[in-house]
Amino acid sequence: MSPLEIARAVLLIAHILGLAAIIGPFILQVRTKHDFRFAPMLIGAIVQVVTGVGLVAVREIGDLDVNNAKIGVKMAIAVIVLVALIVAVVRQRRAVAAGTSDRVSLPWMHVAGAGAILNVIVAVAWV
Repeated sequence: MSPLEIARAVLLIAHILGLAAIIGPFILQVRTKHDFRFAPMLIGAIVQVVTGVGLVAVREIGDLDVNNAKIGVKMAIAVIVLVALIVAVVRQRRAVAAGTSDRVSLPWMHVAGAGAILNVIVAVAWV
């Protein structure tokens, strides 16, 4: 196995684990109305963006074809997921500090979870 193949395998494993860190907590909390746990989702979103860039870089270095349109769509969705989670964390912290309901972060959690699921659909369905 070449170093590029090893790098690709490691990045792909981390990419899938990042995805699981977003979708898993989302599914577990989808019916929850408050006290959301965003830390694993936020870490997963960061891992998704970083490893996604790394996977594309490995393909480029190896002179393999890259579907730039697909990668652009996936990256845009990944950034939306990351931004939604950052907004959710900020709103939750502000609500808790103010002593009000942290329910204001609920729509942002849904955007992040639905976006991650959409990214899976794009990854699998766009050939």
